[in-house]
Amino acid sequence: MLNPREQAIIIWLIIFLIYALSIRNVRSTIPNIIRSLLTLMKHPIFIFTNIYVLLVFLAMYSFKVIGVELIKDYVVWIFSALYPLISKVSTNYSEISVKRIFFETFKLSVIPMFIISEYTLSLWAELFIVPLCVFIGGLLAVADTDAKYALVKKLFNYVLMIIGVIFIFVAFKGLINNISDVLKIDFYEKMFMDFVGIILHTPLLLMIQFLSFYEQIIIRTNLKTRFDKIRATLIIIRRCKLNKQQLIRNLRDYKLRQVNTIQDFKETLQA
Repeated sequence: MLNPREQAIIIWLIIFLIYALSIRNVRSTIPNIIRSLLTLMKHPIFIFTNIYVLLVFLAMYSFKVIGVELIKDYVVWIFSALYPLISKVSTNYSEISVKRIFFETFKLSVIPMFIISEYTLSLWAELFIVPLCVFIGGLLAVADTDAKYALVKKLFNYVLMIIGVIFIFVAFKGLINNISDVLKIDFYEKMFMDFVGIILHTPLLLMIQFLSFYEQIIIRTNLKTRFDKIRATLIIIRRCKLNKQQLIRNLRDYKLRQVNTIQDFKETLQA
């Protein structure tokens, strides 16, 4: 069952979608968006990611790590936490540290953040506060671009702080009123969903990081056929394995631009 905050977010997303579709120029871009989505869905990293996520979910469900009542929370975690992390890792593959992401997840702040997200305001209050927070977030992003907006930034930071205090007060009041929840196993399963999720999906993040390295190295060559690209990937794995420094050296090697055949690739790739 969705809580009021989740319901408010969905309602506003539907309203935004209906409004966007009412604009002719937006409607005209839909075919291009669909084609882009289909292209993305055929990308090896996208396919690999979703197969992994599905297998992890089936394994957790089979071994009763999560039950029917937690499926919604797991799906929300996938879209709100895992997919943004995957995007971050695949984009900043040469700079980001999956190890750091793993250890940063294990913070005590997860507990109060869970309570704040679990015990929310009424639906009508959330319908008002959700767009307000989005609006303020947008204004703060603009205010960061110029020092002359410092006072505006300070003002809206105070507003967000007040909203945060309201959220905390309502959440802990809700917890006290429903103190019997702490005796339920699913309460703790929901609370530590982040921990369980990141533990089980860290191998996925690591693989995506290195697949991104492999892909970018091959893109810098003149290899054309899918078969040659698959062979090149296997060669990289055999030569560099999961050595990040070696992969970075190869990524920066200008000689990759002169690679036309697999033999050229073997000779150019630094082991």
